[in-house]
Amino acid sequence: MASPLILSWRKQKEYWESRIKLLSPAKLNLYLNILGKYKDGFHRIESIIEKISLFDVVSIRVRKDSQIKVDCSERSIQGEKNLCFKAIELLKKEFRIPFGFEVKIKKNIPLGTGLGGAASDAASVIEGINFLLDLGLKEKKLFSLGKKIGSDVNFFLSHSKFALCWGRGERITPFKAKKLKHLIIWPKISLSTKRVYQNFQLHLTKYFDNVKILIYALRKGDIYLIKKNIFNALEKSAFSLCRELKDIKKYLVKKGIWVKMTGSGSALYTILERSSSLGYKGIFSKKWKVFEVQTI
Repeated sequence: MASPLILSWRKQKEYWESRIKLLSPAKLNLYLNILGKYKDGFHRIESIIEKISLFDVVSIRVRKDSQIKVDCSERSIQGEKNLCFKAIELLKKEFRIPFGFEVKIKKNIPLGTGLGGAASDAASVIEGINFLLDLGLKEKKLFSLGKKIGSDVNFFLSHSKFALCWGRGERITPFKAKKLKHLIIWPKISLSTKRVYQNFQLHLTKYFDNVKILIYALRKGDIYLIKKNIFNALEKSAFSLCRELKDIKKYLVKKGIWVKMTGSGSALYTILERSSSLGYKGIFSKKWKVFEVQTI
């Protein structure tokens, strides 16, 4: 399994006690538009997503019995509450897998930030089990599984650095573009994706159709044009639920820092035009968590 995101692996002839350790990357939404709603209540979106160098660490071990165990460093998403549990249940049912699995997750991607940690971890579990049990699943089948688990899972299964995603987010078209460097600012606030979407009011949101321009700008590496066309329709909804987040963005903009929210929040990000973040020292509150990342 040729992937730079695998840290280590060991296969056993009988499969059980085989194990693998993977890095699960975060993502940024460089564009997120809400186009409408499906009959089942899910929103129809259009988004440009970038994979970045902030990682959870996911370890998988094949058990001889049939039990599923998911242990996470973030105690609020242990066991069945974790999307990885759902991914394993689906794989076991789909392929009649008799073995159980033990998954351990070291969370570095904060929860409730719009950085995609849950979907990324689930994608790592699917890929890890596919490799350990020699299931031989190709992209088409992986995507059909991913869309049953969560909206962003297929993006992480795609191994693309950038992609245009639409539908519920499960349909993707990868594209090549210049690497970017970012600062992610997390003010240690968590937002519920469900609440932000429920609070979103389509009729009060101005429609933007600058996807093609943004893809062009990303391919050219034109930072000015990229910043001009980045858009997130959920910002207004998130800010109405969390005034503190709105005030933080206002403060950063006042200091001359271009900043946008990713996904349903609460993480904010900027694009670095220099090689380091030293120029921002003293501007950020010590209460915030700041990550320096790049496209991977």
